[in-house]
Amino acid sequence: MTTRKLETEVAYRKRAKQAAVAASKTAGRPLSTTELAQSLIARRPELAPSSFRQNRAALSFMMNEIALNQPDLGPEMRAAIALLKDVESVDRPDGGAPRTSAQKQKRLDGDLDRICHAALATTSPNAGTLVDCLTVGSLTGARLAEWPTAKFGPSSDPDFAWQLVLVNGKQGNGRAHGETRVLRWEWLPEELVAQTKAWIFSAREAASNGSYETLTTTLESLMRRVTKVLFPTRKRRPTLSSARHAATARWKKVYVVSTQTAEEKELGLARVAALLGHATDETATRHYARAGEADGRFPVPTPDPTEVARVRKRYSTLSNKREGPKP
Repeated sequence: MTTRKLETEVAYRKRAKQAAVAASKTAGRPLSTTELAQSLIARRPELAPSSFRQNRAALSFMMNEIALNQPDLGPEMRAAIALLKDVESVDRPDGGAPRTSAQKQKRLDGDLDRICHAALATTSPNAGTLVDCLTVGSLTGARLAEWPTAKFGPSSDPDFAWQLVLVNGKQGNGRAHGETRVLRWEWLPEELVAQTKAWIFSAREAASNGSYETLTTTLESLMRRVTKVLFPTRKRRPTLSSARHAATARWKKVYVVSTQTAEEKELGLARVAALLGHATDETATRHYARAGEADGRFPVPTPDPTEVARVRKRYSTLSNKREGPKP
């Protein structure tokens, strides 16, 4: 579901075409998608901030459309989009150089575009798959082991547009709140829908021929190579599992940080635990990432109410056992 007007889409297509034609004319030859993005970035100092934003939005829209209509061009389109996103479109109030994601506080959400762009710039045939894995993991917070059996599609609840059903990992010793969990979204951007479907297809296909473990090992290896080059001085660099932690931090920001009372906080923690597949909210409280900024790029899912109730009941039972019988 999108609120973008048809007139806006028509305007984006027209502006993107004009920008592409003008850039190619200046270069004296047709430009690749990445070169087109780079040409706009190079012109940024001479453009008004609003003009840069409008051109960037138009080119990104065009590239998203191409990626959706021609999946084989998806990696190339996403690499160019990452380039465009990596540059802030507004001037710094102090008059200094424009800020880029390289100067922001580092966590996977802040690093994601850089990692994806760097991966797609390699010659690895798995670069596009790594991008899908990290992006979809950041959206859903799912464990790697849960993807081969994941089911994604239109929501069975009419109040939502999309849903993801996952078979909970780590069910031993009662650590999961049930066999499965459901994440629902009121809306999702078209590209995230396409990437979710693409990653599940890759995971399922690899699992069907017994090579899913090999696939994840290969992606981990590519991730290490890319992050070592990007962040050579860091002691701890992002890994594939960082996507789950980034999602958790985002969800805590929405469901927990904004609460006003102890009861609201308890409910918020239970919602986060339900989305993660945890049996109690104690795990989400003690062992997962601190609350981070809510990122509009990744719409926050809504947990199934019955699963939230299950988490709250389990946590209440454990709390009573720890406190012992009341006098």
